[in-house]
Amino acid sequence: MIYTKIFLSLGLVAPILAQSNYTFPDGFDLNQVESTTKSGWCRGQLNNCPQVCGGSSKVNRCDRETLEFTCTCSNGTEANVEEYLDTIPFYVCLENYKQCISHSTTQDGDDECTAGKDKCGSKNASAPTTTSSSPSSSTTLSSETSGSSNGDQTGNDATATDSSDSSTPTDGAMSLMQNYGLAGFATVVVAAFTLL
Repeated sequence: MIYTKIFLSLGLVAPILAQSNYTFPDGFDLNQVESTTKSGWCRGQLNNCPQVCGGSSKVNRCDRETLEFTCTCSNGTEANVEEYLDTIPFYVCLENYKQCISHSTTQDGDDECTAGKDKCGSKNASAPTTTSSSPSSSTTLSSETSGSSNGDQTGNDATATDSSDSSTPTDGAMSLMQNYGLAGFATVVVAAFTLL
């Protein structure tokens, strides 16, 4: 019986622990970025992850304080979002350029900063791609502060929904699953633990 609880707990924690392999560039100072700006960056990341994955993602998270994000496609692979506009790597790249220029005192320094900016993502994630028929993704914007180290985001998550222009009869059901799927699943798991 205790093994069941352990396996269920691991199943809930594993997606939270599966963070992106992205690291900030040298010299980038996250403390210079305002919290409202970081929130906007996370919204962009969350909106573009499913598009980068071809229409559907399995795990889509972004922490507004640390900018740690996870973008796992429905086939289980981690999406390479660094090539795309309006993703955390894109925003960080532009901000790093801004910070670099503000500290540069020579033309050579400016040229180095510009060379870094030229590496910022340039692909449009919302460009037409083949869509996947897999289930809807879980998209989560975390409001957890960077001081928390236990990874527990229960009660601190805000969910963002995909804002597609096309409307089909299943859009309502998909939207409900995106918004309330994790909460419903968590409720079932808590109820199961209570019964055990």
